[in-house]
Amino acid sequence: MKIALLYEHPTWSSELLARMFGRGLEVTALDVGELHQSAPDLGGPQDLWINRVNTMPSAERTPSVVATTAHLLLSLEMQGQRVVNGFRSHALGGSKIAQAALFGHLGLATPASISIRRQADALAAADTLGYPVLTKPNVGGSGSGIARYDRRTDLEVAVRAEAIDLGIDGTGLVQKIVESADGLVHRIEMLGSELFYATRQSMRAETFNYCAADGCVVAGAGNTIELFAPEPQLVAHAAEVMLASATDVGSVEFIVDATTGQPCFFDVNPYSNFIAGYEHELGFDPLDRYLDSVLQRAANSA
Repeated sequence: MKIALLYEHPTWSSELLARMFGRGLEVTALDVGELHQSAPDLGGPQDLWINRVNTMPSAERTPSVVATTAHLLLSLEMQGQRVVNGFRSHALGGSKIAQAALFGHLGLATPASISIRRQADALAAADTLGYPVLTKPNVGGSGSGIARYDRRTDLEVAVRAEAIDLGIDGTGLVQKIVESADGLVHRIEMLGSELFYATRQSMRAETFNYCAADGCVVAGAGNTIELFAPEPQLVAHAAEVMLASATDVGSVEFIVDATTGQPCFFDVNPYSNFIAGYEHELGFDPLDRYLDSVLQRAANSA
């Protein structure tokens, strides 16, 4: 089987590639940030394309990879190529606005949000939602560009200073803050409609970066990642999101709403970084389980 792996982070796919080569798979690794060719010029047809490009790159990484990957995925799919986490999944993962709309469409609780395209629009949006609010760039990872405003006067100052971050696509959203009942961010990782594993970690006032994987652990106290067993209904909700977004491998994140006591979903991440060091507790190696799932799905669609 000929496989092409699309990636953009210098280390996040290195262990996966080593495992693939160890299995004797014929793999071509393509760094999207270095591509200068269109899809037809990338070595001809492959049996499978695996998209592992982060849809929400942090500020220090090349932001254009999000758009570059979208163009490439659409081109591949128009050629009839089989892609893991294709164009629809990638597009949704790269838009906080679309994610909020999807949660609402599926009837899942999600923070009230209003999209904006100008910094000045943030004031009217916040007045509608009520304070406190967050402003977020539509595309932005690792918590970059997110700011909290508890009062209108604070937001007015930010607007006058043109300090509202609208990110790489010039759009953003204002979001009503939902307080957490337990102070935890929960993430359910999925392989299609099946539970992969689930993690949770403590929220911290000084950051919005909750990357719950070994490859991007945030330094500092209170960031310990632990496994948990989600209730079947939560897994079912995550499976709904995977199906609706055409995501083969990914996760959904939620907090427990302090007012309702129910999960409040806020993020879709069509990506997995493979949490490390929990093989004994999980009863399997995440890298092997991922590969088994991806290869089986490819075989089933052949």
